[in-house]
Order: sequence, then structure tokens, then C-alpha cells
Amino acid sequence: MSNSNLFTYKNNKIISAVPAADIEAYLTGLGATKETDQIYTYAGLEIEVVPYNDDSLPDIGVPRHLITVCGDKTETEDFLTAFRFKFMSAGG
Repeated sequence: MSNSNLFTYKNNKIISAVPAADIEAYLTGLGATKETDQIYTYAGLEIEVVPYNDDSLPDIGVPRHLITVCGDKTETEDFLTAFRFKFMSAGG
């Protein structure tokens, strides 16, 4: 993350199978500003979205992204909860 003065704690990451275009649409729909190809800012948060590759898992064509959120602990947790709820799926 680019801004070292933002609070970071260990529960600020999600590995997501949501396509990058859907993540970007969600973030911009919230009003986030795209700072770089991988970094967004929103409501005092810095959100980094990068492709995630785990060589221990076979490649089955499912997009995976590591989403790291830095900012105030409460706001970060609230964002992560809302993100999970938005993209919650029952496998279908």
C-alpha cells in the first residue's frame, strides 16, 4: 500500500473470486476514487486490488484477487463486512 500512515491490522484482507470488473464497479459505485490500476481510496480507506495466485491450488479459471484495506479499524471492518455481503454467494 502506498500510504504508510494508514492504520493496518491483521484482519484487513480478503481473497475474492469476484471478477476485477465487478470489484471496480462496486468500488466506483460507492464513490471510490481510482488512484492507480490497483489502488482506490474511499471514505478514509485505501483499498488495493491485485490478482492473487496460489500455486498450491489448481487453476480452474476462477478469477482470484487479494483485496487489502487500510484505514481506521472500525471503518475497515465495516467495509469488509459490506463487501462480503455484497458478493456473498451460495455456490451458484
